[in-house]
Amino acid sequence: MAWEITDINVGDEVAITVTVLKLLDDGRASVSIPSYGFPRSIPAPKKAKPGDELQLTGEVTRVDEQDRTVTMKAGGLITIDVDAITDWTPVPRKKMASLRDEPD
Repeated sequence: MAWEITDINVGDEVAITVTVLKLLDDGRASVSIPSYGFPRSIPAPKKAKPGDELQLTGEVTRVDEQDRTVTMKAGGLITIDVDAITDWTPVPRKKMASLRDEPD
């Protein structure tokens, strides 16, 4: 599902689907992240095997509307295309008075 980049803000929680490439000896798994271009190591869930798809969640730290990318913090910083996001949970925000000067 494609999300509108203008809806996503810093602090929101997003999820992406990653694919297990191989299991490493230290209890971690090497995974492929869509639109990231580099394999990444994450803690391997029990019974994970190569080819499995896993959900990776993280907090948004940067939104680039021009490039349509989102940087998320999931053990480290990962910059992905907004189209790679499979789930999005906005953080509740308080309504504040406008900080802009308005004419009387």
